[in-house]
Amino acid sequence: MGMSVEEFWLMPIGLFLDLWACHKQWHGIEKPKKAVTIDDIIPNGI
Repeated sequence: MGMSVEEFWLMPIGLFLDLWACHKQWHGIEKPKKAVTIDDIIPNGI
């Protein structure tokens, strides 16, 4: 995932799991649990 061995072993487990999920989504192995668009985040009229 583009990091050194020391960075890998010293990272928090939660960060590793988040990066692993992003890696799988990027390669099409897994789909996101919820698809969110910009319209879901920014309400109309702003």
